[in-house]
Amino acid sequence: MSEFSEEMIQELYHQKLEGKSYSEIRADLTGAGLKSQEIGKIIRQVDERVLKAETEYKHTAKAAQYYRVGLILAVTGLLISIGFNTGIIRTGLPPWLVYTPFLGGILMMFYGKMLQRKRSDPIHKGPGKIRSKRPYK
Repeated sequence: MSEFSEEMIQELYHQKLEGKSYSEIRADLTGAGLKSQEIGKIIRQVDERVLKAETEYKHTAKAAQYYRVGLILAVTGLLISIGFNTGIIRTGLPPWLVYTPFLGGILMMFYGKMLQRKRSDPIHKGPGKIRSKRPYK
């Protein structure tokens, strides 16, 4: 695996993201004179990176969606609360029910921010943090 350069894997990863199929990448690598086992290892590394990028993108999009919905809900709840307190909106609802959309929106915004900060763990192939500190075990 050390014979496959990081630049080559990165270039193939970018080609895959641009829309090139795995069969085209495999044909290019076969034309370059690589063995089928080596090509399989390279394709697996490229596929690993593509899948990781897809999951991170979906995670980020989901977090942003929670944040936007929470923001809209909080602003709507704030307007309803202001209208209720000024007497513009007169309902027989209890006050806690009027303030619920605002508080729910704030909670959704915090949840969206929490999801944005939380990143999926990178694929780590190595001894780990403890083992790298204590190489004698």
